[in-house]
Amino acid sequence: MINTATIALARMAFPRGLEQPEGSLRFGMDALLLSAFVARHVETESHRRHPPLVVELGCGCGAALLGLALRCPSVCGLGLDREKALVSAAERNAMRLGLADRVSFMVANFADVRFLHTLTHSVYNTSLEGKLDMVLANPPFDIKGRASPHELRERGLRAAHQEGDPLEVFCRAATMLLRHLGFFFCIWHALSLPRLCLAMDKAGLGLRHVLPVVPQQDLPAKRVLVVARKNAAHNSVLEAPLPLHDKNHGWTDAALDFCPYLA
Repeated sequence: MINTATIALARMAFPRGLEQPEGSLRFGMDALLLSAFVARHVETESHRRHPPLVVELGCGCGAALLGLALRCPSVCGLGLDREKALVSAAERNAMRLGLADRVSFMVANFADVRFLHTLTHSVYNTSLEGKLDMVLANPPFDIKGRASPHELRERGLRAAHQEGDPLEVFCRAATMLLRHLGFFFCIWHALSLPRLCLAMDKAGLGLRHVLPVVPQQDLPAKRVLVVARKNAAHNSVLEAPLPLHDKNHGWTDAALDFCPYLA
């Protein structure tokens, strides 16, 4: 039974305890870092619309969007994912956390342009197309490797079922939903940063900030957190790297300050 006490316990435990369907791609550090990255923006920037509506593309079990909503009480969220099992789990996770009034989830093929034309939400009285301040995504890296025996996990890893290049699909969908100069946030594989830049450029997203995430100080980045803006010029700021672990392989103070959910 979900009540005030169980909601409080679920929030204290977050992200532990989130439901994830068997055989699915498990959420991890990337989703939590993305959540913290967007939260930093929400906490420091003013927005034209309050509360801001944030859409996550490929939301999975909802970890990133729910983490953002917990940290930023002003945020309303809508998560989109092609997998019904993941959307159902995300809905139950939102209920356990007492966030179902602010965060909802929908089965959606956002590679379908017609779907994006008609997507609506209660925050707006009309289609969401061209209205959002913020879109976030943790796109599949599409890295080659041994195929997973679990079809759900394999689709999450490589998204071979998507129409066209998965990264371009994500960027195009973000552009369609964002207002002029709206913000697109994503986390990406550092070695493939040029590919992300090309996809964003093709979609009309101008790169503005890059935060490299390094395993330890003085090691190469494994991930990059990126902010782009719709219809903006590329004018990027390369931030100082965020080191995750110290020499004893514990979390650094900087990492925990940036993303307390890592603890």
